[in-house]
Amino acid sequence: MASRRHPVQAIAFAPSEAPKLFIAIAETVYAISATTHETVTTWKAPPAPIQGKPQSQIPDAASKLEEDEDVVEKLPGDEAPVMTSEENIGSTDVVMADSPPSAGSIPGKRKRSPSATSNAPVETSEPVEMSSDTKKSSGKTRNQKKSEKRKAKNATKPPPPPQPNYIGQLVPIPGRNLLAVTTLEDKTLRLLNLETLENVKEWVLHKRPSSITLTQSTILVGDKFGDVFGYEIPTSAEVEEVSEAKLLLGHVSLLTTLTTATSSSPRESVQNGSSGNEKRYIITADRDEHIRITNYPLTHVIHGFCLGHTAFVNRLLITKDNLLVSGGGDDWLGLWDWKQGKLLQRVDIKSQIDTMLSHEDAKALTEKLRGYNKKRKRREEGEPEVDITIAVTEIAEVDGREVVLVLEGVPAILRYKYTAEGRLEYAGYVKAAGSVTSLAVDGSRVYFGADSSDGSLVSYVDLTQGEATAQDFLEGAPFEAQLIEEGDVDAVNERLYTAEAFRKGFGGFMEDE
Repeated sequence: MASRRHPVQAIAFAPSEAPKLFIAIAETVYAISATTHETVTTWKAPPAPIQGKPQSQIPDAASKLEEDEDVVEKLPGDEAPVMTSEENIGSTDVVMADSPPSAGSIPGKRKRSPSATSNAPVETSEPVEMSSDTKKSSGKTRNQKKSEKRKAKNATKPPPPPQPNYIGQLVPIPGRNLLAVTTLEDKTLRLLNLETLENVKEWVLHKRPSSITLTQSTILVGDKFGDVFGYEIPTSAEVEEVSEAKLLLGHVSLLTTLTTATSSSPRESVQNGSSGNEKRYIITADRDEHIRITNYPLTHVIHGFCLGHTAFVNRLLITKDNLLVSGGGDDWLGLWDWKQGKLLQRVDIKSQIDTMLSHEDAKALTEKLRGYNKKRKRREEGEPEVDITIAVTEIAEVDGREVVLVLEGVPAILRYKYTAEGRLEYAGYVKAAGSVTSLAVDGSRVYFGADSSDGSLVSYVDLTQGEATAQDFLEGAPFEAQLIEEGDVDAVNERLYTAEAFRKGFGGFMEDE
């Protein structure tokens, strides 16, 4: 029995003569005409690799020594190896020309003393006498017992179900007629043809990607290990050539998002034309509240930091006036002069949530989001009640006039308009059918996907209208939505609602203990 529809976890708009909206649902990308609202073509990610490391069919010398009954086991506090095999007590070693390496040649194994390779019996200061019953009971080493116990336990476990190869990010590259797509389970970056969605080129990534963005000629990929790699966008003549990733910079914490900026504002670049002398930068953020500005392409030079957040930073936006907007686990947005590392404004979010949700509704939402991920801590009985928290999952600028943002689990899009002084001021919200899971902007129109069992799968809103209300983008168009089976709902929620898992302490990862 199906529980509900699978929401859209990623969305992107590509302007062209035949503009398209690309949406990702689980492991499938759909290209939908922005005019007829009909599905033009689809692309499905290849199956995810089998989870876990496959065991070697040919055991190496180290594994053979661990499984052999003649292995030398060093017990805590022993200064000399103890022979645990019945036949080897008081025996000598015989080295054959074709025999495998000795224990002394295997890393981590204790090398036998010279007396062990002589023809004389091994002498110890305290002779050990063992009865036949004792020798039989100690015939297996500790490693063997653990191995047998582990194999018996694994034999009773059912094989893990295959995981969908989820789509992570979608970024159109209209100038090259390409769509950059990341898949999470096989950790791969692919370039698809923007019209046909045929696979053009792919790179296997080092770690699972967390964010991607573009420069004029490079795709920048940040991963959950904290590194940023650059991948050159190939021309049609270079597609078949082998190209490698270039490591650009790294954080010591999980990298959550990144964007790019130049020394002049995007608005000035449009008016005056881009200058070849303007400096370029990569702006990155991590789980440890840091926002770093790095020179590009000379990424060994750090320009500065924007410090002030007290929770993880999850989203960054460069506005047309060349200011930086940041948001994450705090209850406010930051408006920065990033070149000076100066915080210009703290834009309140919490008071707006208080007007939209009652205290009990906000508390229930917080507990629900924290319960989705199995790695999150659970509040023990008797501990004080946890404060209500919110997390920013999307920030976008609409037509250079206002900033919209999405909060995890909240069924609305919040709007903030620019004042005459260049500050941000709350301007209301657009109600959605369910919690908003993805966002894309085209001019004054905002497209978004909502997690709703009966509402619109994909909606849009035109923010130039007096009363902005969401409209069903697929209304009247044939589209077969994917369904989530009842037993898979928890696994889907764990993949879709991830921002709250960045929070430290209660609600964060267990390794924070």
